[in-house]
Amino acid sequence: MKTNFMYVGMAVVFAVLVIIYATTTSNLSEEIASISNDSADVITEDLVVRFPVSLEFKRPEVLNKVRFAQVKFSHFDHQDVNCVKCHHTWDGKTPVKSCAAAGCHDELVKKGQPQSYFKAFHTLQSDISCRGCHVKMNKEGKTDIATAPCANNACHPRVERPHN
Repeated sequence: MKTNFMYVGMAVVFAVLVIIYATTTSNLSEEIASISNDSADVITEDLVVRFPVSLEFKRPEVLNKVRFAQVKFSHFDHQDVNCVKCHHTWDGKTPVKSCAAAGCHDELVKKGQPQSYFKAFHTLQSDISCRGCHVKMNKEGKTDIATAPCANNACHPRVERPHN
């Protein structure tokens, strides 16, 4: 009984966080991501939550000469991860900001800087970065997601380009 109550409580907390996130997606910079029109519903007895299923990260203009495919991210595939795991500065009340927002990962050019946009996604020693989290999960045997090589992995799948 106590365990069931705990799971229901966790589900309600997750649903509330998703509602807050979903109602603030309009604040996500179109320069950084494009949000799909597809959405998913999480329905409980007291709650209906709608959130974007996927988004595609757009590289900031100064980084647009990179040879790897842009990342397509699925919130739906990550719905069992607490929002603040990735949105680590979010207080749960204010709108969620993009990763490149001022004061977060706003260093767009120098990849080695702690606040760099690159490190937000690629730091191996941090389980709040995409790559660090997936490498950790692979080591723990929870997943088998290709994180390397960079030019053809789960994040940056190889894209055939027309020959000129």
